[in-house]
Amino acid sequence: MIDRRKILRRTSWISVTGNVVLSLMKVITGLWSGSMAVLSDGLDSATDVVTSAIILFTSSVISRPPNSKYVYGREKAESIASTILSFVIFFMGCQIVISSVERIFSGESGELPSLPAIWVTVVSIAGKLLLSWYQFHQGKRVESSMLKANAINMRNDVIISGGVLAGLICTFLLNIPVLDPVIAAVIGVYIIWSATGIFREANLVLMDGISDTSVYNRIIEAVERVPEAFNPHRIRLRQIGNMYNIVLDIEADGGLSLTEAHRVAQDVENSIKSHIENIYDIVVHVEPKGAVHCAEKYGVSRKDLPAEDSGES
Repeated sequence: MIDRRKILRRTSWISVTGNVVLSLMKVITGLWSGSMAVLSDGLDSATDVVTSAIILFTSSVISRPPNSKYVYGREKAESIASTILSFVIFFMGCQIVISSVERIFSGESGELPSLPAIWVTVVSIAGKLLLSWYQFHQGKRVESSMLKANAINMRNDVIISGGVLAGLICTFLLNIPVLDPVIAAVIGVYIIWSATGIFREANLVLMDGISDTSVYNRIIEAVERVPEAFNPHRIRLRQIGNMYNIVLDIEADGGLSLTEAHRVAQDVENSIKSHIENIYDIVVHVEPKGAVHCAEKYGVSRKDLPAEDSGES
């Protein structure tokens, strides 16, 4: 059994430590070598220390057990943290675009780093690649949008550092100064685009939406495997962290006793759990077969699913 919260804390500490080392290395080297490019890159890396600290704090929040105030626990704090990270990444991208445009119109040229600054940037790129890969791998392992968002942020830092080097090479070796701020502006736009993707994913969970709607069809198929259960409808899903909370209505023979109806509901619950992973809780409401239903404002039935989700051609 994977200890999700332990992995979140360990990954966060590794991220904080790695980013502190890389940030200090670039800031000190930038000051010593007189390279504003490396210094700026180091200050940008310092923001990763802040985002990693946010993740570390969030991992402690979601580890708290449910209580009377938070009966579902605090797992959604992860999506809130991802939203905060998306804003940090977004404004960083905007700042890069603004600074680049200002340089383009001012005609300011870049500064070629000294050899130590170049080596530090190369080491930083390698370190960020490792941290980004580790964060994304662990994020996929425990299905953490927060870790995957931070991995994207670190990947953006790799692109920034690479863009700085590429821009400087174009500026001084090819003698085309305008390419340096143009490349930086393109990088900034890419970072803004990445931030909007993180924001959409995090807010989908906060608004009780799900990205993989095919799970509805798997629920219906699981119910249909129980011989005494009919017409699964008003299926409602929400995500709590990386887990599903499922509520649905089914129909059963109206002549069943309360004990028998409860057994059918339990069989439906067990069938769903055997077909879908990461179940937080399931609530099954049993109605007599053929009951007349009022207009259903919430929930999904087979008729509501698009052809690709319902299995229809």
